[in-house]
Amino acid sequence: MEVTRILHHSVNVEGGLDENVAFYRRLTLPDLPRPSIPGIGGHWFGVGEAQVHLVDAPQGEAVIRPTGPHVCFGVADLETAISELERDDIPYVRATQGDVVQIWVTDPAGNTIELQQDPDAGR
Repeated sequence: MEVTRILHHSVNVEGGLDENVAFYRRLTLPDLPRPSIPGIGGHWFGVGEAQVHLVDAPQGEAVIRPTGPHVCFGVADLETAISELERDDIPYVRATQGDVVQIWVTDPAGNTIELQQDPDAGR
C-alpha cells in the first residue's frame, strides 16, 4: 500500500463544537466547506494542502472508531489497499460520503487510521 500524503486529521469535539471552532479560528485556519453528513455535526478547516475536521458526534466504544480522533492518509490505489487489508486479515470499516470511499483501520497501538483514494494520485 502506497501512502501519498495526509489528507486530514479529525478531532472529536463531542458537544463542544462552537468553542472548538472559535479556538481553531484563533489559529487563523481558514474555514472550508463541509458536506452534510447525516447525524454528525462538525466543521472543517484548511491547513496548507491538508485539512482539520472537527467531529461533533459520540466516538463510540468499538475498536475502530470513525468518529473518534484519527488521521486520514491518501493512498495511490484504494482498491489495492483494501485487497492488502483483506489478504492480511486486517479488520476495517468502510463507508462513503458521496463518491468518496472511506476505510478505517487501527494500528497496533489502537490509533484509528482512515484511508482514502488520493484524488491527485497518478497526475
